[in-house]
Amino acid sequence: MTPAPESLTSAHLRGEPEMSNPELTMIIPAHNERGRIGEAIDALLKEWCSLSTSNVLEIVVVDDGSTDGTAEEAAQWVIKYPNVVRVVRLPENRGKGYAVRCGCQASRGRMVGFIDADLEYPVEAIPTMAEITRTQNACAVAVREVDCRPWHERWTSKLARVVVKWSLRLPVQDTQAGLKVFPGWFARDVIAHGREDGWLFDIEVLVNAKQQHLTIREVSVTQQRRRARRAGVGAMAACVPALGRIAWLRWRGEWAQWAQMLRFLMVGACNTACDILAFAGFNMVYPPNGRPVVAGIEAFLAWGAASLVAYPLHSRLTFRRQLPRGGFYVVTGLGVFTQVAVTSLVTMLFPHVPALWGKVLGIGLATGWTYTGYRWLAKRSPVLGRRNAVIISEPRKYVFPE
Repeated sequence: MTPAPESLTSAHLRGEPEMSNPELTMIIPAHNERGRIGEAIDALLKEWCSLSTSNVLEIVVVDDGSTDGTAEEAAQWVIKYPNVVRVVRLPENRGKGYAVRCGCQASRGRMVGFIDADLEYPVEAIPTMAEITRTQNACAVAVREVDCRPWHERWTSKLARVVVKWSLRLPVQDTQAGLKVFPGWFARDVIAHGREDGWLFDIEVLVNAKQQHLTIREVSVTQQRRRARRAGVGAMAACVPALGRIAWLRWRGEWAQWAQMLRFLMVGACNTACDILAFAGFNMVYPPNGRPVVAGIEAFLAWGAASLVAYPLHSRLTFRRQLPRGGFYVVTGLGVFTQVAVTSLVTMLFPHVPALWGKVLGIGLATGWTYTGYRWLAKRSPVLGRRNAVIISEPRKYVFPE
């Protein structure tokens, strides 16, 4: 296909210097896609230009060992838009997953997505997905609400969805749709170091996204049928061992949450002991003697002292993430309020009962709240030591031949 005429482009598609920092990188994995790859590039450029936006687009075509001249066709667009379209040529066919990982490693965008070269998924959905990723720091994935393929392809896809949902419990209706957009750091630090080369690549990516505590947003699309499906039932069945490996790693990650809760309880027990000792000391120096205000003030001072120690312990030991101080102390403050209210209420209603019993009851109620609040903060905080640690994948390096 002939490159789009100049009238369809905007200034940011003409090789300006700021192209080194594009807003969005779209990766097109391509294996023997001559006659289609030009159409895909053209569709992306037209859709992006139609938005009248100043945001910069980058298109990375990864030629996965094609033998039909796919790379040569894509090279025509590189000549037309040298700082917009780039081609990564791989010497042999390794699979879609490998191609997308190479594209992620070569990407420069603040957001990175990929789309199949056959355009069975609509490019019109990309701006919406990019906006979701940009504003929510989330992964935007296409979900096939309408599938125009033959019945046997639809039903085998549905069967695969059920198996994946049952074995991995992912919060996604459709893991295999060939249109997704991710934050740029996730694409380069996590996706680029994956292990799955073939059909399970999308599943590995989504499992890693969940392990990284990224929100996954779904965008409904219609899948058109542009050609017969390349992956048959036999190829899908051959992926069962790899699916078992991913499921094992996925559930191992779930078990890690129980270990996290255990660390929380251990750190909490240490801080609670300090809290109770401090409160008991205040009681000895100035006994409440049925005065709820005094009991509440002493409970507040004891919890406040313990909270100063709790922040570094919970950040480094419990969650291993740099919790935001403001959010931590807001959650802690609500826990303090719970303890103060319960301690004061017990002292007022049962003046002959030691105030320490009210404190213990308040601790029990506050523990559930603070763990929920800290965990919510941890999901949105960077990992200590390495911000984007990969749970499933092992680091790999790729060489991009000229």
